[in-house]
Amino acid sequence: MRRRITTAIVGVTALVLLMLGIPLAVVAQRSIMDSEVVELQSLAAQTLTEIDVPIDPVELDRLNSESDDPPPFGIYEPGGRLAYGTGPAVGDDVVLAAFAGTTTSSTDGTIVVGTPITDRDEHVVAVLRLSESLSDADDRAQRTWLIMAAAAILALGVAWVIARRLATRLSRPIVELADRAGQLGHDGTLAAHRPTGIAEIDALGEALVEGSERINEALARERRFSADVSHQLRTPLSGLRLRLEAAQQGDDAGVVGRAALDDLTRLEGTVTHLLAFARDAIPTTSTCSLSDAATSAAARWQERAMRQHRAIIVAPSSAGGPQVRAAARSVEQVLDVLVDNALHHGSGTITVAARRIGGGGAIDVTDDGSISAGEGNIEADIFRRGHGAHHGIGLALARSIAEAEGGRLLLARRRPTTFSLILLGVDD
Repeated sequence: MRRRITTAIVGVTALVLLMLGIPLAVVAQRSIMDSEVVELQSLAAQTLTEIDVPIDPVELDRLNSESDDPPPFGIYEPGGRLAYGTGPAVGDDVVLAAFAGTTTSSTDGTIVVGTPITDRDEHVVAVLRLSESLSDADDRAQRTWLIMAAAAILALGVAWVIARRLATRLSRPIVELADRAGQLGHDGTLAAHRPTGIAEIDALGEALVEGSERINEALARERRFSADVSHQLRTPLSGLRLRLEAAQQGDDAGVVGRAALDDLTRLEGTVTHLLAFARDAIPTTSTCSLSDAATSAAARWQERAMRQHRAIIVAPSSAGGPQVRAAARSVEQVLDVLVDNALHHGSGTITVAARRIGGGGAIDVTDDGSISAGEGNIEADIFRRGHGAHHGIGLALARSIAEAEGGRLLLARRRPTTFSLILLGVDD
């Protein structure tokens, strides 16, 4: 790119120099020629002051013998015949034109000036003809052209230096942008773009930074989605496996089949919901009953709790629980995480209770276990994705879903361990 910019600038400069230099050289040559003609006309005028009328050849010889004599000249009498001096025997066009009473000149091959000689009555009695070689004019023109050529070469050199600096200034930020663009999706979000003073490049740099943020956010969402699906499907798949194993051992195939279909429906709903959550496409106009959600969660997990010799109960206060602004599938996902967490890390009976609060409703999941204060700032860390070996990504996912629905998920008490899902109520 630097080479192309340099070549373009130097090429344009050379073209401009040619377009201006050639006419300027012609004008310079013409100006030099005109100055030579004017100088020869001046000599003719000086010589003319030394010539008396009538013309005396003896006087002309004396004039030629003086130290400051003029260049070779000729005197032509009317009719164009050479009467004295040097020149063609018969006057040329310059001489003939001068007999009309005006000074004339020519630069065809040599510089020739014809000046009329008049008497007291202003009658043309002869013509003074002076001639000069073009060699002096040509030498001056050539020197002028050499100076112009040297100036053009110097201008090209300056243009090359400027072009190199400009090309470096333009190409460096573009090369840096190319390197930064190659990092998209690999090295995290790009650092803030440093202004270069070139509006177009600065706009491109800012667009790359914004694009990297979107790309990395999309990648992070995809990674979270994969982890969330893995986490949320583990328990339903285990339950489905147990049902199918029970069917092989001779249980009622119809009952097991219907239960298995229910589990598959839940699996499909879970995947759809997590995909919508990952894409920020969860509906914001859905409502659900917290009491129904509590009852449904207890029913889903009862069998697994019994296999661990534990129980899940729905607190009586959940009857007539409030309607909240949240998707039923979102509340179901959060409760599944909380109950699964209680089965893994808690003890004793698990209680699910829905209750009314000012402006909305809450649903609590409580077990007889406890969270030790020695684990540090547990309120901040327990909901961090991947924190420790005990909570994994479940609580982080649950809190994210709650916040996506405009609610909050809190650790209400450490002993007995109680998590509270708080949601906005439906306006009456």
